[in-house]
Amino acid sequence: MELLINSDLLNKSGSGSSEYWFSYRDYTVKNIRDLDTGEKPEDMGQTTYFVSIGLIPFITISNEEIIRGFINEKGSEKLKSILDKIQGEEFIDTFWKYFNAYPELKDGIDEFSIEYTHNKIASWCNENNINYRFE
Repeated sequence: MELLINSDLLNKSGSGSSEYWFSYRDYTVKNIRDLDTGEKPEDMGQTTYFVSIGLIPFITISNEEIIRGFINEKGSEKLKSILDKIQGEEFIDTFWKYFNAYPELKDGIDEFSIEYTHNKIASWCNENNINYRFE
């Protein structure tokens, strides 16, 4: 079996929460809201139960992480220095303000985001001994 890395999977990795889990049984990524926990023993926590049935948390890649990677690759030293001091939502807002002012940022953010996410998911798969292929 192989995990198919496609646009749907990219979206699940960017959810920003731990709601998606990978199943070793069928090589799919499932939303925990859709999982049946009826057979979970009362004295067992939800995470322990999920792991016991062959599930592991799927990778989460935040917008901030992707944009920081983009800045490190494309941004000037001045811009990197400015943005390194900012965290969280303020970072995202500040980035978009600078995006229009810095010509080096104009090209390639969408392509970078896809490539970055592909690489992070592939790396996560390798770390967890999961066979995968790209769509």
